[in-house]
Formats: sequence, structure tokens, C-alpha cells
Amino acid sequence: MKTNAFKYIFFAIVFSLIGLAIYMLYKDGKSKAYVIENDKVEINMVKEINVGISNFDTINPILSKNRDVQYITKLVFEPLVDITYDFKIENKLSKEFSKINNTTYIIKLNDDVYFHDGKKFTADDVIFTINTLKSGDIDSIYKENVSEIKEIQKIDDYTIKIILNKEVEFFEYLMCIPILSENENIFKSNSEIPIGTGKFKIIKIEDNNITLERTNIDASSKINKINLILKETVKDLYTALTKKEIDLMITNNIYYEEYIGSIGYNTSQHSGREFDYLILNNKNSILSSNQVRKAIYYSIDKNQINYNIYNNKYNICDFPLNNSNYLSCIENKNEYDINKAKNALIEDGWTFSNNTWRKNGRTLRLRLLVNKENEARVKTAENLKEQLNKVGIILNIVKVNKNQFNNYIKNKNYDIILNGQVISNSPKLNTYFSINNLSNYSSPEINTILNEVKNVENQEDILKEKYIKIEELYKQDIPFISLYFNSIFVLSNKNLKGDLNGNWYNIYYNIDNWYKVKDN
Repeated sequence: MKTNAFKYIFFAIVFSLIGLAIYMLYKDGKSKAYVIENDKVEINMVKEINVGISNFDTINPILSKNRDVQYITKLVFEPLVDITYDFKIENKLSKEFSKINNTTYIIKLNDDVYFHDGKKFTADDVIFTINTLKSGDIDSIYKENVSEIKEIQKIDDYTIKIILNKEVEFFEYLMCIPILSENENIFKSNSEIPIGTGKFKIIKIEDNNITLERTNIDASSKINKINLILKETVKDLYTALTKKEIDLMITNNIYYEEYIGSIGYNTSQHSGREFDYLILNNKNSILSSNQVRKAIYYSIDKNQINYNIYNNKYNICDFPLNNSNYLSCIENKNEYDINKAKNALIEDGWTFSNNTWRKNGRTLRLRLLVNKENEARVKTAENLKEQLNKVGIILNIVKVNKNQFNNYIKNKNYDIILNGQVISNSPKLNTYFSINNLSNYSSPEINTILNEVKNVENQEDILKEKYIKIEELYKQDIPFISLYFNSIFVLSNKNLKGDLNGNWYNIYYNIDNWYKVKDN
């Protein structure tokens, strides 16, 4: 009996396990079938987008001064070298960029590139573009890029030599200029189509519309056509976006919500290249102490300035490199700390009484110079005065017009300046650290590193290591105080999908994964 009972139990367990296995296989198969079925669902995509541009001048990338046009022409015209999302250099029309000595470069070109009209790209096109930019007849935003080129020589159809008048730091970054065909009439009318080598070509130019088409269309292409919708003003673009006449527009207006509200569209925010900072005169008897400079640094609440003056839309920073730059290691954060500010002054021998700091019979009193024609900076100066006065640092604002402002700087007649600067696309920092900078700051160690980085080629780890050291020394000395970068906003229709992240150099890095969904 016991034997039969064990048999029944044994078979019951076996059948149960078999049943469970069948159920799991069925369940898994059903799940897989569901996934397969889901894979069959296709997104109803529209393979063209409408991009709004206001104040259009010309589609010619050499002549246009319109920022939005410059962004779009990066899809049509290619440079010798390009700049990546994290501000590295990468070859584009060049395949090798070699520095022979401080003033000589050899550039080998790609030999398998064609212009949109079928003409093969050669060294003659590079020479034509650079010589055109150097000519006195043309007014171009790229003219400065080639200003120190003394001579450009053709070695063969795919090799050129560039000789400079003098050493130019990170010269390769200046060669991100769009290359035109040597057959191009640079001054032809706006109705004629310029030719490039990029992934999109211009196929039609009309009064209020310019059409771009992808050069190599295949099944994987998501955006095959871009229609540039030309409007008179930015306000017209806001209206067009709300009416869904355009899918995308770019603005640096921090008050765009006053025109289109805050819902019904997507926003992508990027740090701009306009950098505002406080220049501290390190030769001033008070500011020569890095403890005083640190006290000022810790007394400033950058978030408060951003909120009160810039609609909380600026990007606070601690260094003149965008935080997306691969060489930047300083975390951009607000280090406002009243206790650290006071302790720095105490360590420097200052005593606090009646809400003022005194040392050796002197009061901690400084003048802040600001251009009165810049309304936002005047408001910022007043906010800074209020913040520093709370700590006992007396700040008097000197408001002057632009000419007077420049004279103060020329004569080095200032304690602190509230100023702004357009940063380079290269990691050049001499403006802030070298002997002739406005802060009158000089560090032998930093100067040595700055001289070393000029000769570091294609060695990212070494370059990053040196920049980390510069940033560490900056945090120790605070020769100037970084405040914030302005912002660029990409406003887009909610039907436009994909990664819209870019930087101030190029908004369209990820256009290959953008797609537009048709309204239901």
C-alpha cells in the first residue's frame, strides 16, 4: 500500500511539473507574440519638418550674419574640421591636420567627397574659400578665423600647407569655416542656390521659403526634407509655432513664455557663449589678497541674481568653459556661504564692527564699474551691491557709458568690473589668466601650463589633466569670479521627437534621430 501511495505521489508531482512547464512556455510564447505584434506597430511619421527663421539675410554661409541661418547651413556646407558636442575637434573634409611647427600646418584632405552638383572636392576649393575670406571685399563672421594666415600653398590636389604670420593657439579650431566650391560666385543673388558637400542640399529658394533635401535618402532616413519658413520678426515665429506652421524655432529671449505661454510645446535649453564675470583688479591693495577675493566669491548668491534678473533662465557657472566641454571639471554650483566669506576675511586680519570690515585703519570699500547702457548688468550690479553690503563689504557702483567704460579699462582705473565676453569655441584661457588680462593676475604655474597646452596634440588625457590643474589653481586664487552663461532655447512642436540636445555651436547634432509624428 505504501509503495502504491508513493507511486501516486511521485506521478502527481511529475504531472504537476510538466503542467507548470507547459504553462510557462505558453505564457512566455504569448508574451513574445505580444512583443512581436507590438513590433509591427509603425509610427506614422512625417519625413519633413518646418524650421522658422526671422530676420533672414542670405543662405550663403560666408555672408550670413544670422545665427539661425548659420546653424542650418552646417547641414549643407562642411568645414575642414568640425567641433563635437563636447567641444573636441574632429576631421570633416580633412582627414589629417598636422602641426609642423608653431606657424606651419599640413592638411590632408578627403579624396572621396563631392559637391551637390557632382563636382569633386579638392584643395582648390579650400584655397578659394580662404582667399575669398581674406579679401578686403567681403564682410564675414569668418574673416577673423583666417586673419593670421600668411600664405596657403597647394601641395597636390588633396594636400595643402598653411603658413601663419605668428603662432595662433588652437589654430585648428579656427578651421571650422564652411568650404565653398571654387566655382561659386560668392556675391550671386539670394535666388541662386549655393552648393555644399553636406548631408542636406538646397533645392529651392523662394521669397518666404527655402527647401533643403537629404542627399542620400534611404529607408532609415527619418527627416528627408527641411522647409525654412522665413518670417519678419521673432514675434512672427512665436505666432507660427503656436499655430503649428513651424515645428522648431530658436531664441535667446528669456521671456519667450510671455508670448506663447508655458504649455503646448517642448523646450530644450543650452548654454550660450556669452559669459558674464566679475573682473577683480589683483593689483588693487585690497583685492591683492586672495582671501578678500574668496570672501567676495562666497558672498555672492548667483541663484538670486539668476532668479531676479534673468528669469531663472541663465546658466550659473564657475569657469569660462561650458559645462559640456570635455575639459571642464569644475561643477557649476552656487557656493554662496556667508560664514565662509566672513572666515576668509578674519583669516586675512580684518575685524568686523558696525557692519563694516576694517584692517590697518582701512575700510573694506570697493568700486564696481558697469556699463550703464546694459540694463541687465546695471540691475545685476545693484543686486551685487545689496548682497555684499549684507556681509559688510561696501560696494559703490560706478555707472558710465560705453566709451567711458572702455577708457576706465584702458587706464586700469577700476577695482571690480562687471563685464561680459563671447567665449571662443577653443579651450583658450589666456584672456583670463595671462599677464595682460584685465584682472592683472599672473601665476607662474598657470602660465607654464598654458604654454604647455599649446603644444599638446591629439592627447586628450594629457590636455584634460592640465586643465584640471588650471581649474584647481583658479579655485584656490579666485583671480576673477565667473557668474553665468546666457541661454539658447530650442522651442519645438510636441510632434517633433528625438534628441534635440545641442550646444551653442550647433543645434542640429542629432538630427539623424529626429522624427515627426503625424497628428491623429
